[in-house]
Amino acid sequence: MPQPRKHHYLPQFYLRGFTADSTHLFQIEKDSGKYFCGNIKDLAAIRDFHIDDGENTDDPQHIEKALAQLESAHAQDLANLLRDGISNVAALGEIVGLLSMLRMRVPAVKAYIQSSLASQVKAKFHAMKKAGVLPPPPEGFEHLLNPKNLQFEAMNWKCLDIMFKMACSKTNVSLLSSMRATLISTPKGHSFITGDQPVSLFLPTTDKQALCGVGPNHPNAVVSLPLSSEKLLVLDNQSGPHEERNATPTEVQEFNRRTIIMAKHYLFCRDNPDSLKIPIRRAKGIFAGFTYLDTHDDFGFLQSHKNIAIGPKPNQSFNPDPTATIC
Repeated sequence: MPQPRKHHYLPQFYLRGFTADSTHLFQIEKDSGKYFCGNIKDLAAIRDFHIDDGENTDDPQHIEKALAQLESAHAQDLANLLRDGISNVAALGEIVGLLSMLRMRVPAVKAYIQSSLASQVKAKFHAMKKAGVLPPPPEGFEHLLNPKNLQFEAMNWKCLDIMFKMACSKTNVSLLSSMRATLISTPKGHSFITGDQPVSLFLPTTDKQALCGVGPNHPNAVVSLPLSSEKLLVLDNQSGPHEERNATPTEVQEFNRRTIIMAKHYLFCRDNPDSLKIPIRRAKGIFAGFTYLDTHDDFGFLQSHKNIAIGPKPNQSFNPDPTATIC
């Protein structure tokens, strides 16, 4: 029986909400701005992205198969929320869980984890060599086995283990579920886009804490996920009940700006990709998301992690609509 090898990090049911014909999307390269129109079955997918390469694995594709079942349920939950609106509390709760998944099970997070783990192993190897607990390298291999020249790569199962533990963490999901939810609709003639890292974390003001990294528990944090080209879910820590409202054209541009900044390599839109050239160009060089810093000193090795939030446009706090309740 054929095994699933094309693994979608963004589910096809999710991508379908950004299509005009249920099958096709524009994929835009963030770095170059080049784009093409493709079928969603071929987009946001990487060969063996979810493969379990552990030694004692009976079925290396078991994670992908389990996700397929989970995504069938999430597809119905999303359809229910888009149909019923914010009043469907059960569907809202499930989609917050989907948001947590889409925040963590993407290539940018996997690359961050892979790099972090490899850096830790390399530092350990260097410390062992410095302490003299490693045997001397064979003659002729001194340069090759120098810790500075070694390349380490974490196994895929280990990265997936960390990604899904973060995505399914009861603490993280409970935090997101406790936030106020706002379901926002686009005005006529405007649409939301999505990207290969679709969940955005935004702070409406720039402060020193933001530079050190923040999470959704920051009192001013705004988490957003485009649900379709017409709907977007916003979570914040402000008081008040869940609600629905229409976005202004300026707000649609702002939410798309956040999506563009969060994207690592690709953006996906329903139509008119040329309209995104300027905002994509303006977002170059701006980083948001998970990162780490290695520190080596006399006391040893320390790796610190932080999550960088998106800030407002330079010299401007985002609040174009004084009646808006997202920030």
